Amino acid sequence: MRTALTMAICATLSLAQAQEKITVLSYNVQFLPGIAASHNKRPNPEYRAKRIAEEVSKFDIVGLQETFEPSHRAAIKEGVKAAWNGTLNSVESPLPKDFMANGGCLLMTKLPIIASDAVVYKHFSKPEEYGFRADGFAAKGAIWARIARSDTAKDEYIDVFVTHLEARADDMRPLQYKELAEFIGAKSDPKRPALLLGDLNTRGMVENRNDAASQYSVMMNDFAGAREGGVTDIWVALMGDKLGGTTEQESAEIGKRIDYILLGNPKPPALSLKPLAIQVNTYQDPQVTALSDHNAVAAEFEWPAAK
Repeated sequence: MRTALTMAICATLSLAQAQEKITVLSYNVQFLPGIAASHNKRPNPEYRAKRIAEEVSKFDIVGLQETFEPSHRAAIKEGVKAAWNGTLNSVESPLPKDFMANGGCLLMTKLPIIASDAVVYKHFSKPEEYGFRADGFAAKGAIWARIARSDTAKDEYIDVFVTHLEARADDMRPLQYKELAEFIGAKSDPKRPALLLGDLNTRGMVENRNDAASQYSVMMNDFAGAREGGVTDIWVALMGDKLGGTTEQESAEIGKRIDYILLGNPKPPALSLKPLAIQVNTYQDPQVTALSDHNAVAAEFEWPAAK
């Protein structure tokens, strides 16, 4: 699996090949906003932004979280645009006037974006209760892009969502599941595939999946209700009970699985995405130990063309 995916993301794909298979990445990149940045002990953010751009540009669709800091977000976009020979289509979280920072989500693709939107969650942890660690300083929510196969095949598209869910208040997270499910249901085409990429701050290990009352089970049920064909956790579908931790460098043995790529395919006979491979990328780097405090999740899908 690792060999197949690595070959897919490192090879230079022709346009025809890119239309038949797509590679997708979800990555929390740890560029915190304002005063919260003082708690980030990871050094050399300019170097990290440059290296992150180099790594994520190997994918067709990229969903990042925690791109709160504007200069580092811009540096990542500039690096990816250069790697993609001047082509960059993107959507990022809005910044409403009542918040200190935007929601930190950034979606980038080399494929055409034919529609986009965003939502800011109404439920979040408040500064008066959680101080400077409250999520409420940032306008966290979800972004959406309708991504076409090509400029000449804009009627063939997938809906892609990127989000970063509540990190502090456990009781806020289920309320955000419902807000996100409503957004997915409103924006995604039930006759086309939909992808959800994000740091969901929801533990998805075996014990959580086997507990019908866990937040993981509640989340998956809510998301499934937004899509007629249901929702699939790609890591579980392809890797079973392997850990796939995204919060520690030794991801095969320790850490929590809180970063996801979820797929909502339409009901047959509509064309669906077929998951081919998935892996956790640690992106270790001797200058900064690792490029972020999270690991990235990378996947490859077959995207059959319409006959």
